[in-house]
Amino acid sequence: MTKITSVLAYLDKLGVGYKALRFFAENFVLNDFENEFKTKKDLIVKNLGEAIYLKLKNAISSENIVKNGLEMQKYGINAISVLDGEYPASLKNLEDFPVVLYFKGDISLLKNKSIAIIGTRTPTFYGREVTSFFARELANAGLVTVSGLAYGLDSEVAVGTMEVKGKTIAVLGGGLDKIYPEQNTFLAERIVENGGLLISEYPLFRAPAKYSFLARNRIISGLSLGIVIAEAGKRSGTLNTAKHALDQGKELFVVPGSIFSSASDGTNALIEELPETFTISPKKVLERLNIKPANSEKENKKIQIGQDETLIVKTLYECEMDFDTLAGKTGISPKTLLSLLTRMEISGLIKKLPGNFYSL
Repeated sequence: MTKITSVLAYLDKLGVGYKALRFFAENFVLNDFENEFKTKKDLIVKNLGEAIYLKLKNAISSENIVKNGLEMQKYGINAISVLDGEYPASLKNLEDFPVVLYFKGDISLLKNKSIAIIGTRTPTFYGREVTSFFARELANAGLVTVSGLAYGLDSEVAVGTMEVKGKTIAVLGGGLDKIYPEQNTFLAERIVENGGLLISEYPLFRAPAKYSFLARNRIISGLSLGIVIAEAGKRSGTLNTAKHALDQGKELFVVPGSIFSSASDGTNALIEELPETFTISPKKVLERLNIKPANSEKENKKIQIGQDETLIVKTLYECEMDFDTLAGKTGISPKTLLSLLTRMEISGLIKKLPGNFYSL
C-alpha cells in the first residue's frame, strides 16, 4: 500500500465522506499529509467546511495513519487508490468512482477481461444450473467472472468458476474484515486461495447496509465487459445492476426463464423491453464481446475425499435430502457438515438444491 493510499484509507476510516476523500485525492500531494493539512487549512474549510476540518485536526497524525495500516495488515487487507497504477481504468470512468478499493487476493485481476454474472438471491434449481453453466463456460474461455458473493446465484458463480480452475472476483458491500453473509466465509477464503480476488470500497469495520449493496452494483458493472443476468424476479436488485450496465454502455445478456416462474419475471420483462439482450449460449456472449476462447485444455481435477465426505456421498446415493435429514443420517454435527458440504460443492462432488436440499 502506497503512502498516499494509506492516508486516504485512514481518512476513509474516519468517515469523512466521499466528497472529502475525492477532494483530498484531487487537491493534495498526500506525501506529507500531516504538514500539508496544516498549511492548507483555508482550502479545506472553503471546500469542506469547518466541521470536517475540526474533525480531522484532532485525528490526523502520522502515527494514526501508520496504525490504521498495521490494523489492515492484521486482517490480511491491502488497498489501492485512484492515484495508484493498479487502479482499473474502467472504474475511473464512473462519475462516482470509489476513491479507495480494499482487497484480499490477486489485485492484478482488475486488469483482466471480466464478465459479471448476476441473479436473484432466492434462485430456482433452473437458475442455479444456468448460472453454473455460464460461469464454467465463460471462465473456461479465459474470462474472469465477477459477482457479489451474496446468497443464491452469486455463490454459484464463484463455485462454478473454481470448478474449472478459473479466476473470480467478488465485490462486497461491507468491510473485508467480516464476510457477509457469514455462511460464505469459507467460500471467500477459497476464492483467495484459488488465486481470485475480494474487493470492497468500504474500510475496516464498516457493516454492510441496503445502500451499500446497491452502490457496489456500479463496481460489478464497471469492472466488466458485459453483464449476464441468469435469473431475476420483478423486484430483484439485479435489475439495478442492469441499469448501471446500460448507463455505462456495457453489453447486457439476459437468459430467459419460464413464463410461469415468478423468479424469471424480471429477466423476461427485460428481454421483452430489450430483445437484443436475449441470450441462451455462452458462445454468443463470447462472440459479441469479440473474445476468442482460450485454447489450453483444462487439467482434470483429482478429488481426494476423507471418511466424512465418503459417508456423505454414500448417504446421498439413497436420494437427494435436506440438510437436517443429512445431518441425522450421517451423525455429523451441523457446523462441521455445513463446512464439508461447501467444500464438496466447490469440488463438484455435490449440488445444493432449492430448499436447502443436496444431491450428488
